[in-house]
Amino acid sequence: MKGRKKHHVLSCCLLLALLIILGILALVLYLLYRPLPPRVLTSPVELGLEDFSLLPPSLTLTASVHVEVVNPSRSPFRYGETVTAVTYHGEPVGTTVVPAGAVGGRTTTWVAPLTEVDGVKVAENPHFAGDALSGTLPFVVMVRLDGKALVLRAFEVSATVEVVCYVQLYVFREDSSSHCVATVRAGPQRKYY
Repeated sequence: MKGRKKHHVLSCCLLLALLIILGILALVLYLLYRPLPPRVLTSPVELGLEDFSLLPPSLTLTASVHVEVVNPSRSPFRYGETVTAVTYHGEPVGTTVVPAGAVGGRTTTWVAPLTEVDGVKVAENPHFAGDALSGTLPFVVMVRLDGKALVLRAFEVSATVEVVCYVQLYVFREDSSSHCVATVRAGPQRKYY
């Protein structure tokens, strides 16, 4: 009887040790391969201010922007094409189309989204005259990329990358500046209606 009891105790201890080792291994793999927020840097390639006047309010703007995306995690990330709004004081005035693509693990990728701004909608905004006189037009571009991160080259994990860029357009200098904030959410996304 004592032999069986020792055998059961030994089996339980071995099983517990195996579970602890597997738990530690899972924690290490999670810490190494979890999706991390990307660093996003924008650089205006071409900024054209073709028509600008206060009376009557008008604005014709062309913008070509390259976005540098640095993926610090070890997992590559694939995403589909997405279309998002460009806002001016909270009102949609244009769109940004990001083509489908991928960012490898621990790599840097250049993405060239197509951005179109409707100058009439900007000029009709009540804030346009004051902003134009100050020489700065504030825009917000929010891009949400739904995709998959490949973990250990075997498992796909759903991930969503949200990037919010605050763009200041300096109309008199024909220049711009931007500040972007990125977040990553891993796992299935819940939709609340």
